[in-house]
Amino acid sequence: MKNIILILGFALLSNLGVSGEKVFASDELNCVLCHKHRGLSRVDENGEFRLFFINEKMVKKGPHSKVKCIDCHRDIDEIPHKPAEKVDCTVECHLEEPSSKQKFTHKPVSEVLSKSVHSKYDAEGNLKELAVKYPDDYPDCKDCHEQPLYRPLSFFKGHAAGISERGLSRCKSCHTKGDFAESFYAHVTSRLQKMRSPKEIVGICARCHGDPQFQKRHELDAVVTSYMETFHGKAVHFGSEAAPDCVDCHVVSGESVHFIEGQDSPTSSVAKGNVATTCRTSECHADAGENIAGYQVHVTYDKDKYPLQHYMLKFFTALMAAVLYFFVIIIFLELLRRLFPNFSFTKSSGADEQGH
Repeated sequence: MKNIILILGFALLSNLGVSGEKVFASDELNCVLCHKHRGLSRVDENGEFRLFFINEKMVKKGPHSKVKCIDCHRDIDEIPHKPAEKVDCTVECHLEEPSSKQKFTHKPVSEVLSKSVHSKYDAEGNLKELAVKYPDDYPDCKDCHEQPLYRPLSFFKGHAAGISERGLSRCKSCHTKGDFAESFYAHVTSRLQKMRSPKEIVGICARCHGDPQFQKRHELDAVVTSYMETFHGKAVHFGSEAAPDCVDCHVVSGESVHFIEGQDSPTSSVAKGNVATTCRTSECHADAGENIAGYQVHVTYDKDKYPLQHYMLKFFTALMAAVLYFFVIIIFLELLRRLFPNFSFTKSSGADEQGH
């Protein structure tokens, strides 16, 4: 009798979420039964804190709502299970890519990333020297695509912008079965707009490019600091959505955002001959001339790389100090005169005293 009650209870829980709603259909192993608890966590073998909470509502609305948990976590075949291995985003899942009718996979994205400046391998396919010593310097999928589903307070996140109930109603006039219209419309509209604000994108890039040790290892300038000193950076800092961020400038228009090339590459968007074209997009400086390419965004005051800017900084610093000290001396002398109105560095003669 006790076993029957446990089986019935487990069956009930497997069909109900926290609020009594049905859990998402892709959760075949009922993973949310445990992972719905916000306090689910542990300290792993390396002494790092690991959080295992899954926000069920966000999973339903997210891009992985139709993906089974075991499609990514393929090493899990029992409950309770051992610590899961690192997820490989390039494996095929059970979803079918509509245009090719093939099993969906992120492998093409991985291949594009492997050709970019962020790859651990050079053009000949050899592991870069720095990648051997500092493998964490080269980003992986989750370094940029951090998933808010696992944050304890992620339930405060609202609907994504761009969802039009009126537009959705036109889809639902034909697609009446299930939630196909809602999920497909949300998926498409979310990818036709910026998923992240410019400020957030700059923050993601700054995780590596803002680290002085990282800059030193890769012989890079302080690009984040120099960018934030420009008009573009200041606009982004104050919340502008129109100002260009790192991706807007460092990705060739029409190319995958994962394909970022170094400045030395002739096909790079920031190569000397391509800068004007990069700036002349319809969303930025569409009518700009070729001279716009002369604007230097990531200028620092390094004496060897930018001698003109270095000495200009020295000159204006000295000029400002001279002007400041001059006025400090004037104010000090004026204060002395007010405190000692009859003070004089020279004595007056007797004739002068009688005359007065």
